[in-house]
Amino acid sequence: MIRNGFYIIKDSFFSDMSDPYLKGNKKQNRPHYYCFEDSNYNGIYWMIPLSSRIDKYKKIVSKRTGKGRTCDIIHIVKLDDNHESAFLIQDMFPISEKYIEREYTIAGNHLRLTSEHAAKEIEQKARKVLGMLKRGIKFGYSKFFRVFTF
Repeated sequence: MIRNGFYIIKDSFFSDMSDPYLKGNKKQNRPHYYCFEDSNYNGIYWMIPLSSRIDKYKKIVSKRTGKGRTCDIIHIVKLDDNHESAFLIQDMFPISEKYIEREYTIAGNHLRLTSEHAAKEIEQKARKVLGMLKRGIKFGYSKFFRVFTF
């Protein structure tokens, strides 16, 4: 797997994990962003689901930042395909490579986040959210994260 790349996840992952807090796979059409490999578990990758519902997530970001808070749970960025996408950091999850179906491609090219600045911002937010999870702060997560000893 290529870091900062987008991937399609197998439907079997969602049925095997059977957790209501995981975003649906949209018939294997929802791209997921590979953010970083877990530092404690070899072969475990942290994936962030994307959404094209930009207006919905801009409202959430605006509401949080309007109250003087930071918004580490969502990051909106324009990708190389010239469309904005919402990175749903609060919904990130760990996965092994066996559940990766394929690279997410546009016109036969593997879509990657080429902006180093955006990639760095997303990773910083994701690591902050993961740190919160380790301290017991939840964002709607359930039993799925109990498999990891934080």
